[in-house]
Amino acid sequence: MTKSIIAQVGGTNARVGKLLVNRLLPSRMVAAVGPFVFLDHVYPTRFEPQVPKAPTGETAHPHRGIATFTYVLSGALEHYDSAGHHGVVAAGGAQWMKAGRGVLHDENSSLDFQAKGGVLHALQFWLNLPACHKADAPDYLALHATAVPEVLLPEAAGSLRVLLGALGDAASPVPTSSPQFLYHLQLSPKATFTLATKIGLDYAAFVPAEPARINGELHGQSELVLFGAEVGPIIFTNPSIEPVSVLVFGGQPIPEPLVAQGPFVMNSHAEIATAYEDFFAGEYGQITYEVVTSPQDLSPRITLL
Repeated sequence: MTKSIIAQVGGTNARVGKLLVNRLLPSRMVAAVGPFVFLDHVYPTRFEPQVPKAPTGETAHPHRGIATFTYVLSGALEHYDSAGHHGVVAAGGAQWMKAGRGVLHDENSSLDFQAKGGVLHALQFWLNLPACHKADAPDYLALHATAVPEVLLPEAAGSLRVLLGALGDAASPVPTSSPQFLYHLQLSPKATFTLATKIGLDYAAFVPAEPARINGELHGQSELVLFGAEVGPIIFTNPSIEPVSVLVFGGQPIPEPLVAQGPFVMNSHAEIATAYEDFFAGEYGQITYEVVTSPQDLSPRITLL
């Protein structure tokens, strides 16, 4: 018996700055999949070449109690945060940031991408941190495409990229605070792949674009698929003559109260109130941006809240 599909989520459109995104987690059907409590799909958006604009701080915002993971399907994103971290990742790479006890961060199209133009397409996940890690110091990792372990599937069925967690001997270099996984499955035309599941873990699949069959059902075009708790294989089939992508994610549920409000995910409403109080008191610090003013001047720095 294959693992049951208990729900499918089409999501809700929302504006994030100039971007149109599909908000899939949380939903009225589910608050979390393992430690995953949030998923935004940044629809493929074409940008024309322009004179690059350095970040000004207007899109900076706080987080606390979570780790964020932004996976770049195409384009390139630049990250700054108030703990002094900075990085740029392009297609196939990801930005991981542990907010811990509180941090400001800012994520925008990279200056090089702005100059060249192209299609920006990305996913952003939030992962709840267990209570014992919510007061950790902020941390960051730029996961470049070449650092993502990739497993070739049997019978030339495609490949599977291990973005979080592990599969067999392939393990992501991204730190984790609880059992969790995120895989990017790339299926060859007309190919099939069967994923074995484990007891005690939640599972979900997200199909960003062209449809795939999941346990016999066709899903696609920014659709989230939720699975039942029983153990059973998940069978992915590509009915197309072009490759298709499926993101498979989940992990062990965190057996603690979950209270989410705005950019904070904590264990109680009192902790949420403290998170806001600390933010307004300036406890999360400030972001220092490196701004290039001319090809000859690579050093000026400005500080913005």
